[in-house]
Amino acid sequence: MECRKLEITLVSAQNLPNVRNTGRMKVYAKLSLKGDSKTTRKSQVDYESETNPRWNFVSDYTVSEPTVRLPGVILVVRLMCKRTLGDRLVGKVKIPVKSLFDMGRMSRKILSYEVAGTPEGRLNLLYSFSETMLVRQPSPGWKTAFEAVGFLVLVGGALLLLSGESDHDDGDVVDDRRPSRGSSDGGVEEEEDMVFYDAC
Repeated sequence: MECRKLEITLVSAQNLPNVRNTGRMKVYAKLSLKGDSKTTRKSQVDYESETNPRWNFVSDYTVSEPTVRLPGVILVVRLMCKRTLGDRLVGKVKIPVKSLFDMGRMSRKILSYEVAGTPEGRLNLLYSFSETMLVRQPSPGWKTAFEAVGFLVLVGGALLLLSGESDHDDGDVVDDRRPSRGSSDGGVEEEEDMVFYDAC
């Protein structure tokens, strides 16, 4: 089975709202495919930068070749505030994997996405897709299920079948327009032809 490795680098976020009444904001990110807990990866917590956290957190998924072309496969990033009495959601970003693939095999500059649920929050990231590689073919039953309702992703050496339906919970809108492009050093530079990736 032909697959590609999708690598995501969560560089930083900026202009997040302070969701704490007292104490410092301590923010981390949770990355998943379609919000499925089996695919969740968690960044380190930034204890210092409060509403402008930085992580440079790298994670990757191995996905079947058809997966990168399916419009319903969504990369979900939840920004969380760490608290003693339970962590709190700051905001989230939803990015169709296909929209990344359609922009090219890798980002040449940092991409900036609007954080839903915040007035001015932005999430900055990089991505890359590998060349296709061969992974052991799943059993006929898996192949039938994949063709019927879902897509395959390789996590920790195990093939997972995820639903093909889009993850549009909480009334969120997934926008597949191109994001704004920032500088290569982690900042976001204004450009005359900049197009923002809104309300995701």
